Amino acid sequence: MITQNNVMISSSHRRNYSQYFLTIIVVGIFSLQSSFAQVIPHNKLSTEHIITENDTLVPALVNKVADYSLAIRRSNTIVQRTVKMAPIIAALPDIEKRLDGFRERIDKKGFQMNLRSLNSALIIIKEAQNDLTTYQANLSDYKEQLTQSNANIKKILHDPAFALKIDDSDLVDQLTSLNAKAAHLDSVEKTTLDKVNLIHNQVSVDVLQANDLVSDLNYRVVSIKIAMWSQEEPALFNASPDDYKQGLVDLTIQSFRRSGKIITIYLADKWNLVTLGFLLFIFITVWSISNMWRIKHSENAAVTLESVNFLKRSVIIGCLMAFFTYSPFFFGNPPMSYLHANEVLRLAALSYLLFPYLTKQSKVLWVAICALWIYFAMDDLLLESAFGERWGLFIAGILLITICIKIIQHKNNHFVKIQESTATKALVIFTLAQVIVSIIFNLTGRVSLAKIFGVSAIQCLVLGITLKVFCATVLEAVYMQSEAYRDSRFSDFINFKELQSRLQKILWIIASIVWGVSLIRDLTLYDPFTTMLGFFFTAERNIGSMSFTFQSVAIFFAILWLSSVISGFINFFFGNPKVAGKQSRIGSMMLLIRLAIWTLGFLIAVGAAGIPLDKLSFILGALGVGIGFGLQNIVNNLVSGVILAFERPIQIGDQIEVGGRSGTVQEIGVRSSKIKNGQGADIIIPNGDLLSQPLINWTMHDLNKQVEFTITLPLDVNVQEAKTIMTDTLRNNKDILQTPPPVVILQTFVDNGIDVRVLFWIPDLSKSGSTRSNVMVEILNSLTKAGVNLTLPASDSSAPKSDKR
Repeated sequence: MITQNNVMISSSHRRNYSQYFLTIIVVGIFSLQSSFAQVIPHNKLSTEHIITENDTLVPALVNKVADYSLAIRRSNTIVQRTVKMAPIIAALPDIEKRLDGFRERIDKKGFQMNLRSLNSALIIIKEAQNDLTTYQANLSDYKEQLTQSNANIKKILHDPAFALKIDDSDLVDQLTSLNAKAAHLDSVEKTTLDKVNLIHNQVSVDVLQANDLVSDLNYRVVSIKIAMWSQEEPALFNASPDDYKQGLVDLTIQSFRRSGKIITIYLADKWNLVTLGFLLFIFITVWSISNMWRIKHSENAAVTLESVNFLKRSVIIGCLMAFFTYSPFFFGNPPMSYLHANEVLRLAALSYLLFPYLTKQSKVLWVAICALWIYFAMDDLLLESAFGERWGLFIAGILLITICIKIIQHKNNHFVKIQESTATKALVIFTLAQVIVSIIFNLTGRVSLAKIFGVSAIQCLVLGITLKVFCATVLEAVYMQSEAYRDSRFSDFINFKELQSRLQKILWIIASIVWGVSLIRDLTLYDPFTTMLGFFFTAERNIGSMSFTFQSVAIFFAILWLSSVISGFINFFFGNPKVAGKQSRIGSMMLLIRLAIWTLGFLIAVGAAGIPLDKLSFILGALGVGIGFGLQNIVNNLVSGVILAFERPIQIGDQIEVGGRSGTVQEIGVRSSKIKNGQGADIIIPNGDLLSQPLINWTMHDLNKQVEFTITLPLDVNVQEAKTIMTDTLRNNKDILQTPPPVVILQTFVDNGIDVRVLFWIPDLSKSGSTRSNVMVEILNSLTKAGVNLTLPASDSSAPKSDKR
């Protein structure tokens, strides 16, 4: 039994073990099959395996088809960007020709370039250098994109999924098409990469050549600037024609040809800026012509145009003169050849505008100045010096000295109908000093310095006159705008007389900056000045553990200043009502708008300057300590200003009384507000006083006001009849409101009569005084006609009460 039982147990265990192992094998097979099916789409399947489609393989291949299709489309997009290489390929031959030409001239034995020629060459080569550097960066970026794209395409081509045999014919077609597209794209990308690498290498070589040329030219510029302070050529009176290689005429022809090439090369890549300047010129011209047309078709055209001089002479020529004045500033540092060509056109337009407004003697002087300017400009373009050039420079300097002395000695005005500038004498004296220095340098054989100071002298004089006419032309354009749209609704918000006054100051500041920049450029100090300025602003400085640059400080204060300008601009246009009550709603919001501009400007300034927040918190903490010690009143007024802006107990144009002072609100500022009293005085009231003291606002809801006065009737008069006469007179007056109705009240008995109090309302408190006077005259006339003679008051206390307003 035991044996049998053991056999039975053993058989039972064997059956259990068999079932257990069978289960493990089945589970393992299914697991391997599932894993094998999942591994197939992930590049682990040999191409010799043949697998029929199942529920896992087909969806995976469908997803791969979608992913690979997207990748191929992206790669096609990247390859198609080779179109952007066309401008680079087209531009390279001209740039290389330009660089090779400059290299040949520099390496040519005996070839010399003066300072102006070197500066022009540097400008053109730096333009090419910047273009080449941009091309190099773009090609490097494109090359990296192509390399990454080609790597993705190669992954697609090496995917074993394309070798699988699948029963779904549509899926097979899609895989075959993808494989063919990827193979074609791989070939195209390899070809494109070879082309990009070739162009990239070519551009890199050109960059090295441009850098080498810039370095060489900079060295020559420095050498010439050092050498020009020593004697370059024989003294003028010791020089002879044999000391010079070429004559003046040949040098002039060569210089004109070279200047034309320089201008063409420089403007070749500047058509976008030229187009922008031309579009601006068209806009200004159309705007000015439109205003002139409106004025000429108005009733008072002759009177209006009496204040217009240059634009009345010719609107188009005036706009052309302005265009040739501001157009050079569209370019960073143009060559002198372009500047002189631009200045010739500007001088022609300026002469046409200015000539009728010159006195007889000034016309002769102006013709001489123009002729001298042309000679100095031509002399400035010469590549080398000549014997005739030196004597011409000497004679031109003597003539310019004579002209300057004549201008200084001339006691009368040089202009007709045009105000003489206060800076004229200082400008002429500065010109005189420069031309004297030029003559001294020419006499001692320092020709480069003589040309530099001679050109600078005549340029300073002509540019000063040009900027005067330019500023006057801008002011005339603004005046024409104001007169052409005098009756428009927008003009009610703007005081153009005050705008012209402010604009004149701004224009003179800009003109002074332009004149200074031109002087620096004429003295060939533009590049050293900008380099020094850049170093000054970008150099990092330390105060303790805090580091900063003057550039960040300048940005911070510049943005704050710009915020202040915008705030003042908005307040100027919308904060000064010309018509009573027309801008009260807009004016009362000015404080909120200005505070928002200041706050936004401060935040932008902090972000632009790169000030860390921990430093800002330190500054605010220090400011809090300062407020606690001595700025309580200022902060109180600032906070009161904010409360006034939100609560709005007063608005621009309101009639108020506060602290014994009364007047019309003109401005609600951040710290204080301004009111104008009846005598025309401006009263500045701190905002804190407007909230801490009792405030009477006569116009918070409307302009209505009650007016009263007292008259004395004799005792023997028929009181009821007199009262009826006065009431009828009040009711018939159109300047008096009838709701609430006017009232006549018996006030009290006095020694010689009865005091009668007259009360009525008027719709406009600004007319209270005149209306009160008219009503008193009408009542007096009505009572006199009725035979009622008024009695003088018994004492001053019973005299008619005068209105405070």
